[in-house]
Amino acid sequence: MFGRDPNDLTNARGRLPNDRPHMFRVMGSADVPRTGVVIAANLQHFSGKPWAATALIDLRQNKQQRVQLEPRGARRLSSQTLLDVRLSRTIALRGWGRIELLVDVLNALNDTAEESLTETLMTETAISNTFGLPATFIDPRRAMFGVRLTLGR
Repeated sequence: MFGRDPNDLTNARGRLPNDRPHMFRVMGSADVPRTGVVIAANLQHFSGKPWAATALIDLRQNKQQRVQLEPRGARRLSSQTLLDVRLSRTIALRGWGRIELLVDVLNALNDTAEESLTETLMTETAISNTFGLPATFIDPRRAMFGVRLTLGR
């Protein structure tokens, strides 16, 4: 059980794993005059997730114990800036309803910040070749097309 061994609590203070102390969000939309087109945008900026180096230590009471070498938040992943944009156009269908055409561009700035690391583990003799290297990244820029049909008035 976690916490029974005092080694579990070494450097256990600090930021929580998904703590992002700085977050900024702005959203807005506008009608393009005389076109029926609506443009909307969502801009978000987050500070990177905290992480810390760890080590596996051989103990008498446990075969191996992972212990944090630094307080959580001693290191951070890269900050992320995401811009999502939507263009939409509604077309009336004479008494039937309406159809809405949508184009979404997600991560329009094509930010490539990492989401997680391959390894945070340090050994007694050396730092692993994969220590602190990114494992997953935010999804690249992509576009989605959609159609929404609304029947009736």
